[in-house]
Amino acid sequence: MESKVNYPLVGLFVLLFSAALLAFAFWLGKYNDDESQYQRYKVYITESVSGLSPEASVKFHGVDVGMVESMEINPRNSEEVELILKIKKETPIKVDSTATLKFFGITGLAFIEINGGTKNAPLLETSADVPGVIPTTPSIIKRIDESLSQVAVSLTDTLEHINQTLSTKNTQNISETLENLKNFSQKTADYQQEIDFLLKNTIQTENNLNQTMSKVSDSADSVNHSADTFKIVMRDNMAPTLKSMHETSEKSRVLIQKIEQSIDRGDYDLNSITSPTTSELNALLEQTRILSAEMERTLQSLRSSPSDILFKQSKPTPGPGE
Repeated sequence: MESKVNYPLVGLFVLLFSAALLAFAFWLGKYNDDESQYQRYKVYITESVSGLSPEASVKFHGVDVGMVESMEINPRNSEEVELILKIKKETPIKVDSTATLKFFGITGLAFIEINGGTKNAPLLETSADVPGVIPTTPSIIKRIDESLSQVAVSLTDTLEHINQTLSTKNTQNISETLENLKNFSQKTADYQQEIDFLLKNTIQTENNLNQTMSKVSDSADSVNHSADTFKIVMRDNMAPTLKSMHETSEKSRVLIQKIEQSIDRGDYDLNSITSPTTSELNALLEQTRILSAEMERTLQSLRSSPSDILFKQSKPTPGPGE
């Protein structure tokens, strides 16, 4: 007995199953997403995007906000890779936001990380016809590569300098310098006793010099004191003599005035006036002579022995009548 197969029913089942598979595939490919909920932005990267592929994740502070829609070489600049990012509209992309290429651990898979801008910065304008351009910052791999390149250049320069420093000529000079230092050390050790003796003499000389300077300072103080004493003695000895001379001069002036007045008036006989006046004048002149002689002796004594005023080492010569 032959079984009957309903071919139309089998065909309908196959068609429905195929449609279900296609719908499931569209759902898995996210083709059922609402395009109105996304905005598109451009990113230009100047480094290798190895490990990044279309539909790679786009994260904003670690949160999935979209995906990489397409990637190609920038036709206007062959050093750049142009990425089109499909990002949810509610994502706050600011004018100072930046995009960075990052990697998932050690898997090598890459994604785009958006670093949010400042709080008060305006949103970046974008449209379907003119997508907004998000600036990029170097990835950690590029920064490490640049740092390693700089370190390598620095090491190369350092090695070149070391090679120049350790050249055959410089090495020979260093060896000669060390040999000279060795010889100098040996000679210094041989003359150690002489060096110690010289140092001791230097210290003793310094001490003697300090003592001499102290004595000179004391002598200067003594000289200053002697000068002050000399001034005091001169003032005390010369003052009475000068005062006496002043008094004598004053008396002479008064006497002359009296004589002139008497002569002018004609009150007295010239002989009677002249007699007492002459004797008085003679006495005054004698006193003046004595004072002059005393001053002369004093000045002569000072010229011959100035120290007599302070130390009284010589006896003055007696004057007439003493």
